[in-house]
Amino acid sequence: MNWTDFAWSLAGFLLTVMVFSYLIGDNIFFRLASALFVGLTAGYLAVLVIHHILGPYLWTPLVSGSWAARLWTLVPLVLIGLLGLSQFARFSKLGSIPLAFLAGVIAAVTVVGAVFGTLIPQSAALIIPFDLGAWRGPGNWLKAVDALTMLLGTVATLSFFHFGRRKPDHPGEAVNQRPKVVEALSKVGQVFIGISLGAIFAGVFSSALLALINRIAFIGQFIARWIGGR
Repeated sequence: MNWTDFAWSLAGFLLTVMVFSYLIGDNIFFRLASALFVGLTAGYLAVLVIHHILGPYLWTPLVSGSWAARLWTLVPLVLIGLLGLSQFARFSKLGSIPLAFLAGVIAAVTVVGAVFGTLIPQSAALIIPFDLGAWRGPGNWLKAVDALTMLLGTVATLSFFHFGRRKPDHPGEAVNQRPKVVEALSKVGQVFIGISLGAIFAGVFSSALLALINRIAFIGQFIARWIGGR
């Protein structure tokens, strides 16, 4: 083991032990490791913003871009200036302009991403299995079962989030009840939701467990290599 590899391995070993020290309670070593992690993350994100956003989209158009590109860069510069002026009490209302613009852009990107990245692909994944041509032939009845199960799960899950009210049939009847069909489907939807949340939890738990095993194995390998190196 050369000195460079040993130094980096030692740093990783010490930081791992410092994080694991939280098992015995909150202490200065865990706080130091957390501060280093937050600081390095903030520095890394700042470098990414400078090199991949501010540099090519702000500095380069101002220095070597055309007049049209320079005019377009005035829009973010003005918004940045308004956001900076909003830190003063006298101009605090000016901060609502860039914040409103930012909120609108984020909402638009979120809606478009949800529609084209989730809603349409999920709808297509639900419709494609109902191709009757794929059900023909011996043994393909399982495809029909899968398609019907997905359809039942989708309808039942959506029924669980149905908050409409049924019109009362009698004057003294409660009005905050859902139709019986929707209520029955919502019960089935609870099963599908429970299975989905269980699968997600199992995936997160297995990922965390693998990370823990990896760190423990790293500690063991470092100690073994250090003893063998001596």
